Amino acid sequence: MLDRERNSHRHAHTIIILLGVCIGLLVATVACRLPEQATTPALAQSAGDLETEFTRVAEQVLPAVVRINIETTAGGGPLPDMEDLPERFREFFRQFPWFNMPDEEGGPGVGGGQVPRFRRQGLGSGWIYSADGYIVTNAHVVQEATRVTVVLHDRDHDDREYPATVVGTDPKTDLAVLKIDAGRELPFLQLGDSESLKIASWVMAVGAPFELEQTVTVGVVSAKGRLIEPDPSAPNMRLGDIIQTDASINPGNSGGPLVNLRGEVVGINVAYAAPMPSGNIGIGFAIPSETARDIVPRLIEGKPIARGWLGVRIRDLTENLEEFYGVDYGVYIGGIEPDGPAADSDLQVDDVVIAVNGEPVRDTWDLQRAIADSPPGETVTLTVMRNKTERQIEVTLGQMPPKYAGLPEEEEAPAPAAEDWPMGIAVIALGDLTPEVGERLGIEAEQGRIVGLDETDGVVIESVRPGTAAAERVAPGDLIVKVNGHDVANVEQYREQMNAAMAADQDFVVLHLYRVIDGDAMLIAVDIEKR
Repeated sequence: MLDRERNSHRHAHTIIILLGVCIGLLVATVACRLPEQATTPALAQSAGDLETEFTRVAEQVLPAVVRINIETTAGGGPLPDMEDLPERFREFFRQFPWFNMPDEEGGPGVGGGQVPRFRRQGLGSGWIYSADGYIVTNAHVVQEATRVTVVLHDRDHDDREYPATVVGTDPKTDLAVLKIDAGRELPFLQLGDSESLKIASWVMAVGAPFELEQTVTVGVVSAKGRLIEPDPSAPNMRLGDIIQTDASINPGNSGGPLVNLRGEVVGINVAYAAPMPSGNIGIGFAIPSETARDIVPRLIEGKPIARGWLGVRIRDLTENLEEFYGVDYGVYIGGIEPDGPAADSDLQVDDVVIAVNGEPVRDTWDLQRAIADSPPGETVTLTVMRNKTERQIEVTLGQMPPKYAGLPEEEEAPAPAAEDWPMGIAVIALGDLTPEVGERLGIEAEQGRIVGLDETDGVVIESVRPGTAAAERVAPGDLIVKVNGHDVANVEQYREQMNAAMAADQDFVVLHLYRVIDGDAMLIAVDIEKR
């Protein structure tokens, strides 16, 4: 009896304990849920505030973002012989008339002739830098363009294409400046501080991806200080200090702005990661605004962008090489250009550069940036490790050669635009036409003549200023023989007749020119409006 009562008390005590635990858990559960329920309205409010910010920024930025249409002339030059093509391709190419040239016995052709020149169109984005019509975009957007037009979005129902002049390009940073005359002051964007961006900062990319103009994408800064090679075929043209974002950037976005939540431009969209042909995978890249802050004003003012040059071949160190050379970081000197600035210094192959003017050099980009940011003629001090001994070496820098700055190797600067020529059509004499010049103009040439054309008088179009009426009608390589019906045998006569035509009351000028098409020369009458 006593044992049974004790057991009953024991069971009752256990039930009380279990009941207490259950009540405690219930109270704890309710307590845990109360803060969540209490914060739900606050979270909704925060989401609403963020949405309002995005909308405000888009409304502020969109009127100053433009679509850029470009036209280039492609093709030209001799065709390979049909016999040089694989058999499976020959039947396909026989359908094209320029491959069907008769052979010596009058039979079916086996190739020969010329690739016809044709106009190719492209699309990019840009943003208005100043109210008077200066526009910033990427250099690769307008590269080799024969005609550039801009579509504005500051007014409804204004779908005109405004002719644009390429003021200047800097392939090294992939930046370019255009100029349009809209006849009014335009809305423009301010440059922000890309240095103050932090990982996970909100950003917005604006542009015309896939020809879908005025498209806005939102994301965050996912990394900073990236080093990319947009064109693997040009290893000298690396872009550094690049902003990485997951705001979607696609074909057509190039040149558009990457803005912060204040509507300031913190980057210029330039590329995206696409290991598959499907397009963006969520990683885009933008040139930092600090780079544009330095380059854009110089392009507008027409000032040369001279960069320092060391004249060495370099590579990054592996962990094993760092241990071998006794350094924690640095850049290996693998070669010295015999005619470069470093050849006149004490720098040697197998040296490891660890600093420039006292600033650490941790990789090849650090060294390239430090040297390029120094003006030609300046003497810099390199700290190097040689045989595990630190040395100080002074080098007087030269000027970066054109090929490392993205310019043609035969000239120190881009070919001048045809600003001083009537209607923006610059010409050269037939006597100045060489095979090399012909290749640049997209035609096959011998000294003083165009192959396939027997004309010995006239002037050859060397360049046409983009955005002009002439850019829509003529192309480099055309041979002008008459202006408004008057013969032009040389450059002096061309200038004289063009000036007279421009002064006449007629609203247009008629040029008679020869153009080689499919290997044959054709005389064409071209009317060009004065505008």
